[in-house]
Amino acid sequence: MALLATGLVGAGGAAAASAPAAAGAEGDDNTVSLSTPGLAAGGKVTHTVTVHAVEKGALTVRFQTSLEQRSWYEEDRWTNGLSIKAADGTSPVCVLPDDVVEEAVTCAIPAGDTTISYSMNAAVGTPAWKINTMASYTVGSAVAATASSEFAVQSTIPVAMDYLVFGRQADGKLFGSSAYGVHGLDPEWGGIASGEWGDYSAFTKLSPITVRGKGGDIVARDKSGHLWYIELVAGAYTRFKEPVEVGSGWGEYTSLRGAGDLTGDGRPDLIARDGSGVLWLYRATGNANNRFEQRVRIGTGWNIYASLTGSIDVTGDGKADLIGKDAAGDLWLYQGTGSGTTPFGARTKIGNSWNIYNSLVPLGDINADGHADLVARDSAGVMWLYPGTGDATLPFKARVHVHRYWEQFDALM
Repeated sequence: MALLATGLVGAGGAAAASAPAAAGAEGDDNTVSLSTPGLAAGGKVTHTVTVHAVEKGALTVRFQTSLEQRSWYEEDRWTNGLSIKAADGTSPVCVLPDDVVEEAVTCAIPAGDTTISYSMNAAVGTPAWKINTMASYTVGSAVAATASSEFAVQSTIPVAMDYLVFGRQADGKLFGSSAYGVHGLDPEWGGIASGEWGDYSAFTKLSPITVRGKGGDIVARDKSGHLWYIELVAGAYTRFKEPVEVGSGWGEYTSLRGAGDLTGDGRPDLIARDGSGVLWLYRATGNANNRFEQRVRIGTGWNIYASLTGSIDVTGDGKADLIGKDAAGDLWLYQGTGSGTTPFGARTKIGNSWNIYNSLVPLGDINADGHADLVARDSAGVMWLYPGTGDATLPFKARVHVHRYWEQFDALM
C-alpha cells in the first residue's frame, strides 16, 4: 500500500484552499465534517473531510454498510465494487486503502484547518450499497472529534440480504446462524441469540428475520399453554426484548406458524391448527398491548399435514403463501390471496419425497434474485438450500448443499 497525497479539490474539480487556523486558542474545539455525495455505478465522485485541529493528530476514515443492509463479508473485499483513489492536488500524506471493506483512510493532520479529498469510485455492476462513512480525529490516544455521513450507490443491482436460521440447543439456548447467497449456516460460526428457550413447546418467527434485527417478531408457547410475544431489537446484531404474555389456552394447537402478511396490511400474521384439524388466522394488530385480533376460522381438514411452512411469498405476487407437507412426503402450495377471510387459494402439488427432511425453514431472498428461498434439514443434520423461482408450478430450483452439523438442534425456525 503506497503513501499518497490526496487532493484538495471540491466536487466540481476546482482547487480548494486549506487556510491555517490559529491553533491552541482558548475554548477552541477540534471538529470534523464530511461531504459524501452519492455516486452511480460506473462513476466516481469526490468526497471531502474537513478537520479543524487545535493540535496535530491523526485522522481515520472508515466505511461500513448501512443498518438497512447486511454487513460486508470477506468475499466482499473483492466484489463490493468500491475503491478509493487520490484526487488531484496536494494535502497531508494519507494512506489510501486497497480494500475499503477491511481498511481505512489514515492521515497525519497538522494544527489548523485541513481539507482531505479523495475519489470514491464505483465499478460497473456495483450493487446498490448504502455506505456509512465514519471519520475520527485523535490526538495521542484520545478521540478528539468524530463525524459520520451516509451515501448511496445508484444501481439496479440489489444487495443480497442476510437472513437468520435459529436452532434450539439441548440446553435450551437459542442459536442463530446466517444464510447469505449459498454461504453461511455454519453452526460453528454462529452465536447464541438469546436466553433460555427450553420452557417453550413451540415457537415461530412471524416472517423471515435479517441479521440486522428486522423482519417478523417471534411468538412462543410455553408448556403450560401460555403464548408469549418476543419483539426484535433492530440494530447491528439481532437481539430480542423480554417476552410479553399474549394469553393462555394456546395448548389446544398442534401447530403454530408465522404466516407473513396474509391480509395485505403490512403486518405479519399467525396461523394455528387445532387438534381437530381446523386452521385459524390470528391477524396482527400492530398494537403492543393487544398483538392479535380475535381468531378467524379459515379451513378444516389440515391434520393431513405433518408440517406447515409459511411467511414467504413463493410465487412472487406480493402475497404470503403457505406450504404443507403431508404424511406421504408430498409438498403442497397454497397461494396467498390477500384476503383476511379466505387467505389461501386451492392447493397445488409442487413436489414429492420431502420426507427425507425433518424441518423446513422459510428464508427471505438471500441471493437477491427477487424470489424467496427455503432451507431444509435432512435426518443427518445437513442443510439444503432451495432457491426460489417465483413460478407457482415449480417454485424451487434444484437443492444446493449449504452446511451440516444441524442435527444438534431439537427445533428450528
